[in-house]
Amino acid sequence: MLKQRLLTSLVLGVLTVSVVLWLPSMPLATLLLVVMLIAGWEWARLVGLSRSIARMTFVLVLGIGTGALWYISTIQQLRWAVMVTAGLWWLMVLVVLAVSQPTSPVSRIRRGAGRYGLWIAAGFTLIPAWLALFMLHEIRPELLLFLLLIVWGADGMAFFAGKAFGRTKLAPALSPGKTREGLWGALAATLVIGTIGALWWELPALVAVYFTGLCLVTALFSVVGDLFESLLKRQAGVKDSGSLLPGHGGVLDRIDSLAAAAPIFVLGLYWINWPEYLSS
Repeated sequence: MLKQRLLTSLVLGVLTVSVVLWLPSMPLATLLLVVMLIAGWEWARLVGLSRSIARMTFVLVLGIGTGALWYISTIQQLRWAVMVTAGLWWLMVLVVLAVSQPTSPVSRIRRGAGRYGLWIAAGFTLIPAWLALFMLHEIRPELLLFLLLIVWGADGMAFFAGKAFGRTKLAPALSPGKTREGLWGALAATLVIGTIGALWWELPALVAVYFTGLCLVTALFSVVGDLFESLLKRQAGVKDSGSLLPGHGGVLDRIDSLAAAAPIFVLGLYWINWPEYLSS
């Protein structure tokens, strides 16, 4: 299983880097939309939409919402309003996960009003992530690659640090395999990545400190995104969101961390006038 997982990761990594570097922003946005809609299909399954027609309708609504945002995304104020909304959304998710750890996989929120909340949550999760990734690539493709490096580096180091030193569970009711030691390993790796990024872009001292801190916050929220999807899977009683990627489960399993990290990273860059420092 580990060998298959590593092979799939290698193939996906090479394909992703190639696409980000060589594909223009608009075609990339189309490809990202396809990925998000596949993730939406898997999300529909996790929130209890078992019939194909219901899941297709769910994906169609997501597609219409993303398409409408794409159409009017030239309005800069709207872009930042979406990013701020996404930032508040993930902050709320962080608080909810921190203060109300579920103790049983038996679904309560998939019933009644909670079920509709999970439907709406897909829009708050997937659509801003699509816009954030598009914005990063539009400014400079290397920025998108750097975000991927943060997420991949944090995830990889969390896995290895957890295996080597893991003793204390991070969120046992949601993801029994995650440990606090793994989280510290992820943050340590991100600190190195953020410092290298600040030196690469030759940022002024204070901006470099801020940028490195932003990378740490981004990595932290990537963990929040992972845990939130774990909550969905626990509520659905499944291990993976799908089976499209050998050794990795579904598409949603691969982009859950990125979906949370991308809006946070973009929102944080806004406060340091990111085109001035990072687009040249």
